[in-house]
Amino acid sequence: MQIERILPRNRRAWLNARGRDVTASTVGALFDVHEYTTRLELWMLKSGRIREDGSENPAMRRGRLLEPVAVQMIREDHPEWEIDHNHRNEYWRDPAARLGATPDVLVMCPNLGPGIVQIKTVDQSVFRRKWLDEEGAINPPLWIALQATLEAHLTGAKWAAVAPLTFGHGIDCPVIGVDLIPGVVESIYAATEEFWRSIEAGEEPQPDYDRDAALIECLYEYGDPTDEIDLSADNRVPELIHEAASAKEARKTAEDRLRAAEAEIKAKMGNASVAWIGRGRKITWKRIRRAESHVPAGVYRKLTIPQPQE
Repeated sequence: MQIERILPRNRRAWLNARGRDVTASTVGALFDVHEYTTRLELWMLKSGRIREDGSENPAMRRGRLLEPVAVQMIREDHPEWEIDHNHRNEYWRDPAARLGATPDVLVMCPNLGPGIVQIKTVDQSVFRRKWLDEEGAINPPLWIALQATLEAHLTGAKWAAVAPLTFGHGIDCPVIGVDLIPGVVESIYAATEEFWRSIEAGEEPQPDYDRDAALIECLYEYGDPTDEIDLSADNRVPELIHEAASAKEARKTAEDRLRAAEAEIKAKMGNASVAWIGRGRKITWKRIRRAESHVPAGVYRKLTIPQPQE
């Protein structure tokens, strides 16, 4: 196995380098455990059906700005470590397998040898809900553990860790070890090989219709309105019509209940803008000034489903 190390000139060069590979940050999608990327979305990206948005969203910007803070906290908590912050996005890749990684921090520990630390910025409420088990022990989400495992493999590290930077009233950045379990890297390589084979064969993964709803909308948003398709032989379509009708009715019922509950609360509050309800909790009903807005003209597709037939 020959590993390439690429030092990109800029962000665009880094995006181009990683665009050839399944990266550690998305490898969890191959096992259907990634929190943000589905298997179908990854397939569409790497097959060229859709393009990766190279822009920086608010979460990415938050991570970029807070990453140096996390690195400094790790330095202070582990003064015995030699720490190399990969702020220039040096990229490691296995060209044969088309796997790559951009580790956040490379460490030389006097006791454990070379390692990597993957930094994540996590709201404290999300951290409590998704990172802590019933006993209060910290367990990184599986997709993050897979990311750290692959980063350790490609960089030749002997150990891996994740450092969740949590913020609320204070700020914490514990370093949590990730077990490098035998067989996991081999499973990653096998799944990646099958993934690239499916792209070459044009075999799209089955969508997760819940998580892939926005992706499906994007893929077929601008279809030719003159096209028609006969789905009369598809027995699943009537079932979907019934499901859609039931969901709409349930939504209407829920919206009616919500509207009635809110109306009763408003009637009880009257002209008050704040209502205290005990234990320090309150309801607010404040006047909000809405700025003028203009929605530009555009084209979109509207789905109209008939009523189900008995």
